[in-house]
Amino acid sequence: MMQKVEFIAANKSHISAIAEIARRSFPDPWSETVFSQTLQNQNNTIWCAMLDNRIYGYLVLSRSGDNMSVDDIAVHPDFRRQGIAKLLLVQAHRQFPDAEFWLEVRASNTAAIALYTALGYVQVGLRKRYYLDPIEDAVLMTRFKDVK
Repeated sequence: MMQKVEFIAANKSHISAIAEIARRSFPDPWSETVFSQTLQNQNNTIWCAMLDNRIYGYLVLSRSGDNMSVDDIAVHPDFRRQGIAKLLLVQAHRQFPDAEFWLEVRASNTAAIALYTALGYVQVGLRKRYYLDPIEDAVLMTRFKDVK
């Protein structure tokens, strides 16, 4: 089924579905307002993984100079472990081949850390008590430009 997934740039009509995936994915999800504001910023990109007009996952990127920040990524709980997050990230790496990618991830999110590591990200730091609700450290990871 997932081989038919297509990646599209999000627009205003996708915001409520994206926010619903965030609510089902995080203890401290972004609101529809935050997603809307993010979409309006020219340095940001939100991609949706879609199949049959349904959003299965999303990726939020922001550009800062030559670097890309993975600001948010989630897959609907019913469709995890099918490679959607990996496909979203691979798409981003292809779209911005000369960029370094940065992200923070909850220290307890071992599945995400394993995915990022498999895609060439390395831990470059730790931000103590970065996340709230619950309070948790963030692992800072980078995918350097020369990773293929």
